[in-house]
Amino acid sequence: MFACLLVPDFPVQAALLWEPKDTRESLRRSPIAVLEGPSNLPKVVALNDAARRVGIQVGMTKLQVETCGGVLLRKRSADHEDSTQAALLECAGRFSPRVESTCPGTVILDLEGTEKLFGPLYTTACKITVSARKIGFQLRIAIAANPDTAMYAARGFAGITLIPAGDESKTLAPLPVEILPVSPQFLEILNGWGIDTFQALAALPDIALVERLGQEGLVLQKLAQGRTSRPLLPVEPEPDFIASYEFEDAVESLEPLAFVLNRVLQEICDCLVAQSFATNEVRLTLDLEVRQMQGGKNGEQYKHDWMLPVPTQDRSMLFTLLRLDLERNTFSAPIKRVTVEAVPVKPRMAQGNLFAPPSPETEKLEITLARIRGVVGSIDTEGIACVGSPKILDTHRPGTFAVQSFSSATETRSPSAVVPTIALRVFRPALETSVELSGETPHLVRLWKKHRRVLAASGPWSSCGNWWNRSTPWAREEWDVALQTLEGVGYYRIYLDRIRKQWFVEGVFD
Repeated sequence: MFACLLVPDFPVQAALLWEPKDTRESLRRSPIAVLEGPSNLPKVVALNDAARRVGIQVGMTKLQVETCGGVLLRKRSADHEDSTQAALLECAGRFSPRVESTCPGTVILDLEGTEKLFGPLYTTACKITVSARKIGFQLRIAIAANPDTAMYAARGFAGITLIPAGDESKTLAPLPVEILPVSPQFLEILNGWGIDTFQALAALPDIALVERLGQEGLVLQKLAQGRTSRPLLPVEPEPDFIASYEFEDAVESLEPLAFVLNRVLQEICDCLVAQSFATNEVRLTLDLEVRQMQGGKNGEQYKHDWMLPVPTQDRSMLFTLLRLDLERNTFSAPIKRVTVEAVPVKPRMAQGNLFAPPSPETEKLEITLARIRGVVGSIDTEGIACVGSPKILDTHRPGTFAVQSFSSATETRSPSAVVPTIALRVFRPALETSVELSGETPHLVRLWKKHRRVLAASGPWSSCGNWWNRSTPWAREEWDVALQTLEGVGYYRIYLDRIRKQWFVEGVFD
């Protein structure tokens, strides 16, 4: 047997659930309309019975509702409705481990085997009603041998409805066909035939109905007869891959911490494999021993996150990354608790190439980068990341780039999109030089301690930026020149820094 818990006028009850408890009952007896839409023209999308009795209808504008007087208006909130649906699922979960979130305001639970815990089915429904009232719900409950029959009975009948097996068609007979999932075109056809109740639809001949309305008509007839059968789709809690360990005595050395960390990671990776997940983000939290501070206690924490280029289930690789980070850090107090969280994602599916040499494993690359960070650090003196993959920034400033973490996402280009280009090998830092001009064109350039004659020059190209920031403005005048050297003709890029009034050789063209 299945029980359907339906919250009538769900948006209204969701809005009332966030009102103070002492005023909730008085508000429930008042006319309430829930509005949704643009601020200049909100319309009624839900209302309670008290509002219906004063003439309010769905689709009326806010101005039309205000002319009736005495109607309380509330704005629809998706967050409130999601929280209300979660509270309804929690209420149903107290009576069955298998609960389906059918639609907003409706849940269906499997009552098989619950008689020994809660008594007969009607008694169970009464206990559910009492539990729901404590939260703030007014429910309709229907119990039947299949989920669909229970749901439509809850939509059509108030209070508690218990339908014995075999009496589905008889019980559902007086319900209107409008509550079925019928399209407006089909509903117009049924009304034209004079079919307005479940009983009338259930009495139609099957073959003739299919000939005129197709399989959809047959499905509607089975719903009206209560003869459908479908599996329940219970809500599965989202898995959380968090493991922690608290030491009896706080530890100060790395070895006992690494031993526990290895075990915690093994537990998380086993759970990931069991759930067919991998992880590309790991979060480590170390709770340090609480120390007595001024007027109370203050606990310190160390947190670090790792973003991996590809999803992995490799415990050894994760352990190596975490251990390398711990080796570089010192803590102000002994460690009391270790917590590791892995963010689940779909595992990486990769297929080797029979005709290409194997590329380095991504996991080994990440460990290598972690070792490099341990030697040179993660950031430079200016606070910019210095280990990772270079990325061109969205700016016209020459030579500007950033360093980001490696990613498994690669850009693919068709062969036709590849255009041969001349490479400029940039000198870092740029070489200071002096330039003699012939008019406005470079004539001699000092390079490698000698003046080189300019055979050809192209330019100038002027550019500037960050003029609004006094600390980082730039302005330059670029030239591409061909210089006569001992090795032959060389092609270079030079520029004049207009702010420093200094010439530089930026690089050489291949």
